[in-house]
Amino acid sequence: MTQELLSSDSQPNAIPFDFGDPPPTFEDPLDERRYIKERLACAYRVFAKLGLCEGASGHLTVRDPIRKDCFWVTPYGRQFSLMRASDLLLIDHEGKIVMGGKPGRQFYNIAAFVIHAAIHAARPDANAVCHSHSPYGKAFSVLAKPLPIYTQDGAVFYNDCSVYTGHGGVVLSSSESARITDALGTKKAIILANHGLLTVGECIESATAWFIMLENECQTALLVDAAAAGDPTNKPKQITGAAAQFTYDASGFDLAGRFEALPWFEAIEEETNGAYKL
Repeated sequence: MTQELLSSDSQPNAIPFDFGDPPPTFEDPLDERRYIKERLACAYRVFAKLGLCEGASGHLTVRDPIRKDCFWVTPYGRQFSLMRASDLLLIDHEGKIVMGGKPGRQFYNIAAFVIHAAIHAARPDANAVCHSHSPYGKAFSVLAKPLPIYTQDGAVFYNDCSVYTGHGGVVLSSSESARITDALGTKKAIILANHGLLTVGECIESATAWFIMLENECQTALLVDAAAAGDPTNKPKQITGAAAQFTYDASGFDLAGRFEALPWFEAIEEETNGAYKL
């Protein structure tokens, strides 16, 4: 699937990327529910494979296609690398477990509910939300500043990544999640000061891709700034203006994000022989 021709002052009539087939569609909503649960379980394993999780912290969620006032989430403490579709819990926006999960694991991280319920409710387009305490995201978040657009990959966040500077401690109240949601606004990513990263997408694949890319750009920013430190003549060059906007238009939309994540999902499929689907 390709876009229409792109254009900028530097690249008139540019040829767009071909991002392959669109996401699957389903006649039976139960088939769609099963599919998104499998993809969510796979996403958890992608996070584990890339070292993006820390102990029991972090949570990825997907809105249910049938009960749209509910979302699927991991039971608290389940290792991301072991996640299966049958582990996932469906919870509503009041925090009630509606269905799913296994005996002995009928509980979830309250912070997952407080943060994700607020975002899912405020953002009808945010069918998936990813938040985890990844190493470089945490480190960069301490700076409480916007992401510098140092690389071409980082341009997918051009004017599309917020910063929440008002860290109020572990998120256990609706007042704190409301402030985070307000800071996120309509953007696809947010840096939570002294906390970590959060991304959203129309599907779990795109939300996963944005998280991976944001984590990598935080690492890049830390490396670049460290390399340039102490030398006022060696100021890092950012991508700005038309070049940043052109790159964003070419690869910063949801279908492009989904495509970016597919190789990681395929790797988990190959490595586990589809065990995450059970």
